[in-house]
Amino acid sequence: MEFFGRKAMRIREIVLAIFLLVATISPSLAVQEKTIRGTEIKVLVKDYVETNMPWQKDAIRLDFLGKIPDFHVQGGQIVCKVRSGRDESYIGDSIFTVGIYDDGTLLREEKVRVRMEVGMDVVISAKFLSRDTIIDVDDVKLVRKWFDQTPTNVLMQIEDVVGRQASGDIRQNMEIKRNMLKSVKTIKRGRMVKMIVENGPLTIVTVGLSEEDGSRGDFIRVKNISSNKIVYAKVIDGSSVRVDY
Repeated sequence: MEFFGRKAMRIREIVLAIFLLVATISPSLAVQEKTIRGTEIKVLVKDYVETNMPWQKDAIRLDFLGKIPDFHVQGGQIVCKVRSGRDESYIGDSIFTVGIYDDGTLLREEKVRVRMEVGMDVVISAKFLSRDTIIDVDDVKLVRKWFDQTPTNVLMQIEDVVGRQASGDIRQNMEIKRNMLKSVKTIKRGRMVKMIVENGPLTIVTVGLSEEDGSRGDFIRVKNISSNKIVYAKVIDGSSVRVDY
């Protein structure tokens, strides 16, 4: 009996020792230290920008302003989340916030300063264009330019320039802006024009008389010679207008 009593006591001592060992080791297993590299944060911010920006993926350049340090945190389920301001335009200098969480609990936040440049195709002159030149398709070309603020007054399509007139001399390789051009009156008041009347699948061609000057793309008043009715028609070229119903 004494033997069995000592054995039982020994077993209790072993169980207690194991319990204390587990109690000591378990917290260290559950709460681990994790290092989040600054390079990892850069990748997270870059991915966030490319996912949420209105530009194409190859149309942005990111420059991180200042060094991003490594962070040492403790937790069992560490994740990082990036967020921006409510009115983020994704161009120019901005600040993104990186939150470090453990199982949904915020451990810390870091501000990351970024400069974003956006590449856009803009129209430039392919050669010297003198004042009053009516611009042809061979006179201009598209080039990629990088902007750190939203551009204004720029032209991004060849079609926006061709057929318009230079309001002043334009140097070669000069970016062409809206205020550097003026419309050419392709149709003069009193000119006979071809009226193309479109109503769904039905197209009728008749003759009209222009009641006012107009440039390509303008809507002008035209009198239908057959009916004497005046309608608004869109100028197609120097001799044609289109009426849509």
